[in-house]
Amino acid sequence: DKAKTDDGYDFSPYYTNIKPFIEKTDLAFVNQETILGGGKASGYPNFNTPDIMAKNLQDVGFDIVNGATNHSLDKGGDAILNSIKVFQQYKNMKYIGLYESQEKRDDITVVEQNGIKIALLSYNQLTNGHKMPNSYCMNLFDEDVIKKDVENAKEISDFVVVSCHWGNEYDTEPDAFQKKYAKLFADLGVDLVIGTHPHIIQPVTWVNGQSGNKTLIAYSLGNFLSTMETQDTQLEGMLSLNFIKKDAKIFIDDITWTPLINHFGDNTVEVYPLAKYPDDKLAKHFVLHDKPNIIQQYKAKTRDVIGDKITIKD
Repeated sequence: DKAKTDDGYDFSPYYTNIKPFIEKTDLAFVNQETILGGGKASGYPNFNTPDIMAKNLQDVGFDIVNGATNHSLDKGGDAILNSIKVFQQYKNMKYIGLYESQEKRDDITVVEQNGIKIALLSYNQLTNGHKMPNSYCMNLFDEDVIKKDVENAKEISDFVVVSCHWGNEYDTEPDAFQKKYAKLFADLGVDLVIGTHPHIIQPVTWVNGQSGNKTLIAYSLGNFLSTMETQDTQLEGMLSLNFIKKDAKIFIDDITWTPLINHFGDNTVEVYPLAKYPDDKLAKHFVLHDKPNIIQQYKAKTRDVIGDKITIKD
């Protein structure tokens, strides 16, 4: 029975090809770019996503959803409260990055899986010119706040994971802002940073911290599902890894990048692993239909951008 709401929206078919990968993980993270603001859906420049998206994400198998993006304030403060309320209905998911009070902002989200505790923090660089309705609804990048948050997170968890909405749109390389904060997170002993916002893929690399530790930084995963109309925004990636706690040691291993492709055409939007993208779909792709060698180009670009620090799954 397909869930229907808001004029009959149902986004679950978009995820069909990726669902098996999401379901088999212990924890799956996704960035929800646009706010679930209540009322009528709207597009660029001030987006509003139907409430049903939360249920669709849960049904796909996502466990952690980041809501702090440059579009979080597109519909004002009440929309943020609506989004939080909608996600609260789905007990299997944690909605991070947007907060209804200072107390909630200060209460760091921790997920526990197989005896391992993972603290989740979220920071966003841009608000698209929209004014924050208060100081607590979303974390902007602030060194003092970050230091305190990470310190508190480390006290109540084994691992600290940070979601960062940052950088320049359409840049393949991280900018000075991203590198500055990547180094700060490394120096503070964060374990993993998941970057979003640039719409295209950026490197995945280890950054050395001042204590001799290393922090894994995925500067940008690229898009996931979108109707953006440029070539580079159709190529994206899924990061997977294991959090290991063994003999009083904690570390990350089995780090893999799976290249993805956003299929956008023939009245559908779907996401596929690049290696499983059907030949007959390419001819129907809104952006790529006249680029017969694009799959090989995407494989080469992935190797070029992501680098050789982690495994790339062909």
